[in-house]
Amino acid sequence: MSNGATVARQYFRLSAINVLVGLLLSGAGAYFVGGIASDLQASQLGAVAQEILNVQAEALNGALDKYRMLPVILGHRPDTTALYAETADAEATRKIALSAAAVSGAMDVVFMRRSGAVLARASAAVDDLIAPNSALMTAALQGRLGRDVRILDDGRRSYVFTSAVWDGADVIGVVAVYVDLEKIEDNWSLINNPILATDASGMVIISNRPAWRLAPRPNFRNIVQGGSSNASTEEPTRYLARSRDLAPLDWTLTVLLQVAPMRLAAAMWGGLAAVLVLGLMLAVQTLINRNFAALRRTRAQLANGLRLERIVRDRTRELLDTNASLAHEVGERKTAVELLRKTQTELIQTGKMAALGQMSAALSHEINQPLSAVKTYAQNALTYLQRGRQAEAVDNITRISELTDRMAAISRHLRNFARKPNPTFGATSIAKVVEDALQVVSARLREQAVTVTTDLGPPDLQVRGGPVRLQQVIVNLVLNALDAMGEQTAPAITIIVAQVDQSVEVSVRDNGPGIAVEDLNQIFDPFFTTKQIGQGLGLGLSISYNIIKDFGGTLSAHNAEAGGACFVVSLDQGDGARVAAQ
Repeated sequence: MSNGATVARQYFRLSAINVLVGLLLSGAGAYFVGGIASDLQASQLGAVAQEILNVQAEALNGALDKYRMLPVILGHRPDTTALYAETADAEATRKIALSAAAVSGAMDVVFMRRSGAVLARASAAVDDLIAPNSALMTAALQGRLGRDVRILDDGRRSYVFTSAVWDGADVIGVVAVYVDLEKIEDNWSLINNPILATDASGMVIISNRPAWRLAPRPNFRNIVQGGSSNASTEEPTRYLARSRDLAPLDWTLTVLLQVAPMRLAAAMWGGLAAVLVLGLMLAVQTLINRNFAALRRTRAQLANGLRLERIVRDRTRELLDTNASLAHEVGERKTAVELLRKTQTELIQTGKMAALGQMSAALSHEINQPLSAVKTYAQNALTYLQRGRQAEAVDNITRISELTDRMAAISRHLRNFARKPNPTFGATSIAKVVEDALQVVSARLREQAVTVTTDLGPPDLQVRGGPVRLQQVIVNLVLNALDAMGEQTAPAITIIVAQVDQSVEVSVRDNGPGIAVEDLNQIFDPFFTTKQIGQGLGLGLSISYNIIKDFGGTLSAHNAEAGGACFVVSLDQGDGARVAAQ
């Protein structure tokens, strides 16, 4: 048998190897896991940026496109051709320019001769002369539509469309329509992220960040300044840039997102990986300690009888230490149980936040669409008031009020869904729970063109449970149905509330592909999911199952005979004596 010195050297050698390997693996794990988390976060940020790019690109093209045909139409009008006659009235020419600018909302409308001389213009505030040999004049005189950016003498930016004025088959002049780019830029003030449009030379034409306007496009691979919406809190920042070419304009539209979430994800998940590896190292070290402790005890038992009393004394001390350790472990287990309960509550809240995150793009559309309509109606109402058309102005203001009521309803339902649930519960109206849940996911339902059929039973039917957590269960089931029907051409969801003896059953059925038979037994297990990586953690159904279990009910799943998956929530009927708190 090895002597004590040899055993000690083996112990220290194994412990050193364990610590060294543990540190190396924790560093490598933090590096690789952090990189993967950063890449996943970058992918999510890129998807958000692409959505913003698509919406704003369509909005920008649409805003300019409504002016594109105006110079062409003016150039073919007979009364416009008559303005170029030597006996034409200059004031009549100016009135046509004023009328065209007022009706279209253009900054200016200018009639010019072939030489570039101005015949008449709508706005005296726009003092801009287009050179005869410029690209705008050349294109118009050749019978093509000219288009280019013009920087006026007062610093204002304008996009100009030019077209020929025709007298039969002859070009006798040019008409130019100036579009105020700053009005288009004002619409971007509602966007929190920095956004900019640059021309082919790399100069920033329009942006919601004043520091970048009419300046060369910053190199966003480096840390840049000027990206904050508040100049007083401006700090150099690194951004994630996503761009899209605007072919008709020969511009590039770019939206920026801060890379701080990527770094946070890398630090958080990398740190978690390092902690797990270090925990494994500690577990291995514990095994090493136990093995060598057993070896030392064996050596002690084989020692001579003269050391027997000391061994008994040592063993007694070890038993006392073990009892203390067990007492400490009991206390830790109690603490762990309390932490588990708290974590479950936080996980429920996190699940609701994740559901709202999945619906963020659709909800943003639901808010931005009424906001754009409100602005349009407000501008129209102002125009009607200026023209003395009170009835039309009142109609536009009424529409604005209806749109604000719609946005307030969306906000109210989201606030009720996001609040933390009350731990106590009582009788709850199941019909109201289902209706509120459908309001929360209404944006996604409209986005996917889903047909929803409901049969909510008697209006006074109540169940035993809390309304906030029950609403989360219904939202989770509907969102799962939406995800399952992603490839369906005519998606449909059916929600039926039925009273069965002293219980109430709520069934949520879709017409998707259904649930694989091998998945039915584990579909409510934590972290089990059939979705692609990054589309879900597999906690929604597990959380819903435990919520219903806490209420004394059951949640089950099966495939409907007509196709699709069907989830059934069974709860005790509420007696109405105690109404659940919100």
